[in-house]
Amino acid sequence: MKTLLQFFGVFLSTVFFLSIEINHQTIFNHIYSVISPTTRMVQKSTENFFDRSMNKTQHFSKKFFDNSVPKIKDSVKSKMSAASKNKDNKVFDDIRPEDRQELDALIKNHH
Repeated sequence: MKTLLQFFGVFLSTVFFLSIEINHQTIFNHIYSVISPTTRMVQKSTENFFDRSMNKTQHFSKKFFDNSVPKIKDSVKSKMSAASKNKDNKVFDDIRPEDRQELDALIKNHH
């Protein structure tokens, strides 16, 4: 609690000090006019640094993901593929009536 009160005391005294007027300007404005060119330069160089970092990161990420895609398209040779594909997904196997009854019984018992 004591440190919190000390913090607010230092804060308020700093605000009051910076608010004192000298030559029709506050002390803050005098300090700002001296420091602002340097702070603008620092801000601009920091922005340029982050822009360069982002560009490098984007370039690296693009290069990384471009390399992850196979360059050769996978294809199936015709002599190794299935003879024909059933487009309707119908089963053409012959199912005997006894087998059909057993399958029906299994399905009914399963539910």
